[in-house]
Amino acid sequence: SMSHQLSTVTPKLFRDYSSEVVFETSSDDSLDAWHLHSFLSTVMPEGAIGISASYRVNCQLSAIAFSSLSRALVVRLTSGRLPLGGNEGERKRIIQARNLLQERILCSTDHQKYAFKMDRIAIALYLDVALRIVGAVDMLSVSLHNRRSLQALMNAMGGEFTLHKSNVKALFFSDEPGPVSDSDLVEQAWAACQVSNLPHMASRFRTLRRIGTNAISDEHMAVFAKISRDGELLDSLKPLVVKNDVVSGFTERMDNLTLTCNRYPTRIRTSTEQFLQIETQKGVRVQARAIRVQGRQAQIEVWGSLRGDKIRSVTTIGKADLTSAEAYRESVTLAILKGESGLLSNPFFKAIWLPDNPVCWPKSTHLQPKIPIYRGVLEVNASQERAIEKILSALDKDRVALIQGPPGTGKTTVITAAVISIISCPD
Repeated sequence: SMSHQLSTVTPKLFRDYSSEVVFETSSDDSLDAWHLHSFLSTVMPEGAIGISASYRVNCQLSAIAFSSLSRALVVRLTSGRLPLGGNEGERKRIIQARNLLQERILCSTDHQKYAFKMDRIAIALYLDVALRIVGAVDMLSVSLHNRRSLQALMNAMGGEFTLHKSNVKALFFSDEPGPVSDSDLVEQAWAACQVSNLPHMASRFRTLRRIGTNAISDEHMAVFAKISRDGELLDSLKPLVVKNDVVSGFTERMDNLTLTCNRYPTRIRTSTEQFLQIETQKGVRVQARAIRVQGRQAQIEVWGSLRGDKIRSVTTIGKADLTSAEAYRESVTLAILKGESGLLSNPFFKAIWLPDNPVCWPKSTHLQPKIPIYRGVLEVNASQERAIEKILSALDKDRVALIQGPPGTGKTTVITAAVISIISCPD
């Protein structure tokens, strides 16, 4: 248990507005109705509450902050499973505090909840503390830019001309892994509340569908929240520094040069959030950015002069952008939370993730029970042929086929033969 502490912070994010915010820090084994009332009394009727969250290195929720325009409440959350056995009193206090948060704020229809990354908060509330949220606005949804970019955040905060860009970047884009400080958490939540009250932004937020996890069954939430968290964990493992293996010879023209990478896994990629550091044999270091990449060849814009020296090393600094698949998973997760996706009722999703549920497949339009195999010039063995037959079968029991095999056993051959057969079939 921890004592309640009152502190102040003065966010300096907006050019023409700065105001002191009083905040209280509590923990989920000491929060009670009185402390919650102290915060909620500063929220206007039907007013907005800004929310921000801090996460541990393992992506689990470590603290959550709620803010009005003048006051904020930070709640530090117990890690892992609730204590059992001898700590029954502490367990009851934590459950009571979390129920209070859900009843008075998270699932209260008296207030709209605003956060820049409400999708991640909604998932973490469910996975880590078993709480739901309703009437929640994902503020980044108003921006057309990459959700993880500074530009998207600036758009969602009202536009670059109203903000201190360097302060916004320092607050929201820390390179340090792990939890955020309480004061930074309060500033982030306060910013969400402040922006929701800007007239030109309020009208944009009104058009967004609200997130409501109470409308999604436990069965579905458990599955797609896990998919989302697994994606976060994989993303958190991406290195911030990668040494690119490049061929020693290169072509230099003015302030551009073309480099060829030896190894595909460490190839140079185009990225909005990364830059390159080039070091020459004589120890000269210059920064650069990849402007065009084709296979292993990369055209580089150099911010400085190499002075005609040979390159010793090329290093990529910063985390790689999301792949197309990763970005699509994030967009589908957000759409599900807003009730804008039918994925959870898709028969393929149910067959893979909810195998005990009955699956209703759409009726096949094929006249034959399977598409005939067309090999062309491909040579296939007996096990490959069985796999191809499974893929081409129109029977419900074969709608989902997993092709597994060590490297070199012909998985690509199987897929190629199946695609050629489908294309060649007149039906």
